[in-house]
This record gives sequence, structure tokens and C-alpha cells, in this order.
Amino acid sequence: MDRQLETMEFIQKSLGLNLFFLRIMKEHSLILEAGIAPGNTELVEAAGGFRRGFNNLLNEAVRMADGNVSRTVLESQEIVTDRTLEAEEKTEELSGIDIDTALTKMEMMLRPGREDPGLEDAVRRLNSQAINLTRSLADFKTTVLNEVLDCNLFTFVLPSMIEHLREEADTYIEYLEKLQQGSDPYREMQIMETKAFWDHIMAEHAQFVAHLLDPSEAKLIRQANRFAERFFGLAREAEWANSRGRFDRYLRALIQEEIRTVRDIRDFKRTGEDMILGCQVRSVIIPLLADHILREANHFLAVLVNR
Repeated sequence: MDRQLETMEFIQKSLGLNLFFLRIMKEHSLILEAGIAPGNTELVEAAGGFRRGFNNLLNEAVRMADGNVSRTVLESQEIVTDRTLEAEEKTEELSGIDIDTALTKMEMMLRPGREDPGLEDAVRRLNSQAINLTRSLADFKTTVLNEVLDCNLFTFVLPSMIEHLREEADTYIEYLEKLQQGSDPYREMQIMETKAFWDHIMAEHAQFVAHLLDPSEAKLIRQANRFAERFFGLAREAEWANSRGRFDRYLRALIQEEIRTVRDIRDFKRTGEDMILGCQVRSVIIPLLADHILREANHFLAVLVNR
């Protein structure tokens, strides 16, 4: 039976997870809002409503987290990077979508500290609200995907990317539900399963980058495709070891290889974002998407290093 989290652990892990994933869900909503053809007013407005809803929940999380979140989470750059604000400002300029950059500035000022046990009920309510809103967003993503696959809707968002966004939403819900039950969603006995999930996410990021770059960017496309191959290979290794009960025997070697590879793709993404912000690459990648996938690499790296 899993060890139940103490109150302080529950608060810290909940706030850290929400600071990361609420922003991710907010940006998923923005990606869909920006990507759906303007004639589909109802869907565009629905995506905007989700964006604002997640922004409100993130605002609550940030206010609770100040002085109550771990230094490790703040230093990982999984919540915001040193490029997030610039990426938001440029994305707002290009898309015409209002982005709450004041909230980002608040996140950049967050302070670590000891958790306040009096926050438990408020954090539990936040988790519940996040579960409900994310479940609705996942259903919305399914609706959009089905409309695209039935050729009733045009969007600049690839169908496989919509599936990817929905999978991340489902995982966020799963993690929150485990926290609400008093369990740690990243406990060590699940590290291989967690690793396999994020391996697929990293591989798909690389595939999306390759498809959203202009064909003239041949070198970057080759690099992205190599990263996809590396991460799909790592996922297969993890699944093989897990299926044969060789968890302990292979864990250390797999994790060390994983850390090296995640650092490599993190650096690739960071360089790519700099090139996008500096208008030095031909692509249809919005700046905030570049920062978004960089933060996900930072999150995965933090999970591996601090597990």
C-alpha cells in the first residue's frame, strides 16, 4: 500500500503540480484558440473561455504558493523560464489574443518557504476545481479532434498534436486524483511508467517541431527527427524492462541515460526558442509554444533528478 502523504507534503506537491500544469492547460487553450479558423466562432470563444478559466485558477495557485512552494520547483524553470515573458508578449502581438503577463511577473517573484498547514482545505478545493475544468477541456479537445477528423473543421493545429494535448490533460487529472487520495503521483515505484509517458511526450515534441519548421530548415529538421527516434527508443527500453520485472536491475542506467538525453533536448528547445524570438528561423511555431515545450522538458528533468 502506498504511503499516505503528510499534510505538508500534500500542500507542497499539489501547489508545485498546479503551478506547472495549470499554465500548460492555459496554453493548450490558447493554442487551440489561435489555431482554429476564425469562422468557427463558437469553438474559438469556447477555447478563449478555457484560457481565461485556467488563468483564474493559476492566479489562485500563485497567490497560495508564494512562500509555500519548494525552492526546487522554483529553480527548475518548469513554471516559467527566463524567456516566458518575452514569448508571451510576442505571441500576444502576433495573435491578438490577450495574455495575462502580469500573472507571469507574479510567478517570477514567487518565494520558497515552509508550507502553511492551514492551506490544506484551500489547496484541496483548488485541486478539485482543476480536475473539473481540465476534464471539460479534455472533452473539448475531443470535440475539436473529431470535427477535424470528420473534415468539418479546419485548424492549424495538427490532429496528432490535439491528441497529444488531450493526453497531457488526462495525465494531469490522474495526478491530481492521486494527490486528492493522499498518494504521490511521482512515487519511485511508478518511475518507469512516468518515464515512458514523458519519453513519448518528448518524442512527439520533436516530431511537431520537425513538421512546423520550414522545409528549408533541413538541419534543424534532421536534429528534431533524431530526438524523436532517441526518445521513442528510450520509451521502448523502459516498457521492456517494466514488462519483464527488471525494474531495479536497469533503473539506474536507464535514468542516467534519460537525464543526458533530456538535457540535450532541453538545450535544443532553448536554442530554438531563442532563434524564434530573434526571428532567425523559418517556421510556423508561435513563440509561446516554443517556451511551452521547453518548460515541459524542464519538468521532466526535475522529475528525474529529484525523484
